[in-house]
Amino acid sequence: MYIKLKKIKIHVICLFLLLLFASINFSVYMFILFLCIFIHETGHIIFIKLNRLNIISVEILPFGINIITKKTRLTSYKTDIIINLSGPCANIICSAVILIIIKINGYNSVLFFAFLTNILYAIINLFPVKNLDGGRALEIILKIIFTENFSYVIFSVISAIFLGILSVFALFVLMITRYNFTLILLCCYLFYTIHFSTRQKEK
Repeated sequence: MYIKLKKIKIHVICLFLLLLFASINFSVYMFILFLCIFIHETGHIIFIKLNRLNIISVEILPFGINIITKKTRLTSYKTDIIINLSGPCANIICSAVILIIIKINGYNSVLFFAFLTNILYAIINLFPVKNLDGGRALEIILKIIFTENFSYVIFSVISAIFLGILSVFALFVLMITRYNFTLILLCCYLFYTIHFSTRQKEK
């Protein structure tokens, strides 16, 4: 269920999560998290524009943004992979810049948090799990090597394994911090989207 604002569609769960996080603790650290997501999606948009693809709509989802493009020309598999990986690359570049600033000016807790957030956001998005950037890139690579049906089976197995690993890591983070349940919510959301898309494919 979405709220539509011209080309932008906002999932209603996003508003619920925003209110939830704001009620818990909307601090500079929360702002850095949102800024990290913005940098990530900007990386995608830059490479989409560099490849002269038209953006039809932008869907703001609970844990990311889905950019729907209209391909006015055929793009290569290589281009599609680069576009999918451009988001994590933007976070890694941002982390490198922050690390240089820390090296020059000395340790700063806010800057160090921004560094860690960008690195972790990039790593998590590179996981070969369906609906994550790494998963989309792997799905394309497997389609190049194998038939569509066989690549779907391989990708489903890999996706399930890495979602399990991510879920264990999310539980570990929750146990250590005792309050950070963001990754738990992400894993639940990924499980739901994978389950829903699998049922749609079966139909």
